[in-house]
Amino acid sequence: MTEKFCKITFIIPTIGRSTLSNTLNSLIHQTNPNWKAIVIFDDISSTIQNIDSRIRIIKSPKLGQGHNSAGLVRNYGIRYADTEWVAFVDDDDHLSNDYVEIFLKEITTYSSLDIIIFRMVFNNNIIYPLLETDMFYQNNVGISFTVKKQLFDEQHIFIPSSGEDFNYLNEAKNKNYKIMISPHITYFVRNSTNSDSIKLGTRVFINYTDQKESVM
Repeated sequence: MTEKFCKITFIIPTIGRSTLSNTLNSLIHQTNPNWKAIVIFDDISSTIQNIDSRIRIIKSPKLGQGHNSAGLVRNYGIRYADTEWVAFVDDDDHLSNDYVEIFLKEITTYSSLDIIIFRMVFNNNIIYPLLETDMFYQNNVGISFTVKKQLFDEQHIFIPSSGEDFNYLNEAKNKNYKIMISPHITYFVRNSTNSDSIKLGTRVFINYTDQKESVM
């Protein structure tokens, strides 16, 4: 990997689930190898043997507070990231093999974005954000987004709640950060089986005026 081309660090909070190895394999098999990852074990010792120099393993004090409250663990891990962008994947989910490739094309075409929301598959057939809307709403958006690290440096961080992913994005919208919903499905929840990205529909822009459609 050529470090100067690495734009993105994946933040992975974990409680030591056995599925973590599948999550990491979806990174290791990326079509574009220019990524980093930080795995944060939430007050437990590492349960994996790290075989990839792009992956950093750290241990946090106990921060997770139950269902849908991994945000504090993510906040902790982000401080160790040194790339322009950070993205997220849970330790029982996985990414399309071309996630990094798609991400790099998106930020090259739309260079002033602050957040990209990729679409998510759950149980192989539920897609978030929903295609029927031109915005994201509570219960139709998840953690399948990537953010400029600068936002966290500006203290736009996760606040624990049952809807912390939506609340993070909604507050970013209210702060006029530039957001795009990508047509690419790149995030697969738990036992969803797809491994390649799927492109659906068109892009949705929020607080962003240059709405030209990419030719890629």
